[in-house]
Amino acid sequence: MTTATTAPQEHKKLSQPKVFYLAVTTALFERFGFYVLTYLLVLFLKFKYAMTDTHAFLLFGIFSGLAYVMPAIGGYLADNIFGIRRSMTVGLFLEMMGLLFLALGIDLLFYVGLAFIILGVGCFKTGPTDLMAHSYKEKDSRIDTGFTFYYMFMNIGGLVAPIAAAVIQRYFGWSAAFFVGAAGPLLSLIALFLLHSMARDVDTTVGKIHLAVSKYLYWALGIVIATIFFTFLLRHTKLANLFFFIATTGLVLYVIYEMIKGTRDEAVRLFACMFLIVVGFIFYIFYFQAYTSMELFIIRSVDTQVFGYTIPPLSLLFLNPAWVLILSPILASLYHYLGKRGKDFAVTTKFSIGLLIISLSFLSMVLGCHFPDAQYKIGLYWIVIAFCLYSLAELLISALGVAMVTHIAPKRMYGVMMGAWFLIGMGLAGSSSGMFASLASVPKSIIDPATILHIYSKAFLEFGLAGLVVTVIVALICPYIKRIAKL
Repeated sequence: MTTATTAPQEHKKLSQPKVFYLAVTTALFERFGFYVLTYLLVLFLKFKYAMTDTHAFLLFGIFSGLAYVMPAIGGYLADNIFGIRRSMTVGLFLEMMGLLFLALGIDLLFYVGLAFIILGVGCFKTGPTDLMAHSYKEKDSRIDTGFTFYYMFMNIGGLVAPIAAAVIQRYFGWSAAFFVGAAGPLLSLIALFLLHSMARDVDTTVGKIHLAVSKYLYWALGIVIATIFFTFLLRHTKLANLFFFIATTGLVLYVIYEMIKGTRDEAVRLFACMFLIVVGFIFYIFYFQAYTSMELFIIRSVDTQVFGYTIPPLSLLFLNPAWVLILSPILASLYHYLGKRGKDFAVTTKFSIGLLIISLSFLSMVLGCHFPDAQYKIGLYWIVIAFCLYSLAELLISALGVAMVTHIAPKRMYGVMMGAWFLIGMGLAGSSSGMFASLASVPKSIIDPATILHIYSKAFLEFGLAGLVVTVIVALICPYIKRIAKL
């Protein structure tokens, strides 16, 4: 009798909250649309607008950075003014319209479309994870497992996106690929409409009450102003970098203000959170190389023939989400196994290991560059290995970034600190990644495959060695962070 009654209770304890299903469904489709653009953007800039590697990398970096700056603002607005579900709805609509603008192929609308997508990501991005965070109790053993599975389902969209983008662009053109991408946020909107009741109880207070018409009007005006502003920044990258500096400085000063105003325990937790966000910033500089330097490396210096059939090089980026899907349940099971026994690794340890592994990812490609074929191209298996390591590192840092905020940040600061993760850890890193990717730029005048391979080998070696140095530094500091934050 005891066994029969406790088993369901144990199952109930370990199952995820209802809002988890809303979060993973909307994120899955939204990420499909966003990644269709992300995988195509550098190639689109090079072949549609004839940009150099360096220029394409920098513009991609600015776009990526801005796309992750907005959640710092969007998370605050969702928590305090508009509500999470409303923000998610507006965000998905803007992303859909942005991709449709890109599909039209009009130069001015291209930049406006990117601006819409930036705003859409800002309104939507923190929503699913914020809803999940509000549904867990403090030190809930399901947190790491829940966020790891969330990341796994989100990457299903990322798995399909590069294959769809490569095939559709190859046979039907750029416009068709962007039209298909717009279907992603559209499907997310439908899912949000059908499942929105699951999030009613965990939405913010303002999200549960009627919103005045004046607030909708202010929201619409803000979108118009922000669209003009971001369109301008995308056309003026130097000013965009200044914007990142100002936005980051402002957020850091606000967090310091909250540290001074709050209790000692809150101050310590915010300090630990900010340190790990800086670690995330370093990681994401390496992470964004997949869409810039690594993408062009695959196109130029990797043999993509399998059994006599040439695989579209862009579609090989599916290896990242594919490995995420393979490794996610393994890590989730490991976290659950260790968590039940009170032996799970601290998030600080996971971050240190993640930095080490992504450094090894770049070094594995350097090793491959020393064994090219007669055409100075490396075997496809080196890319499979590199993306395996890359994806494992992503799961240890990126997948647990928002979980880290849930673990450490004071509850009243969830939205802001998740925004800080996206602004500093991802946004600032996105803009900086373009400059780092320039180390692997190949001038238009160079066409010799041996020289091109040497340029990539040298750049990836610098990435890998820099990552190892940072890993050692972080590993030495993390035990102190773990102790003061009581992780």
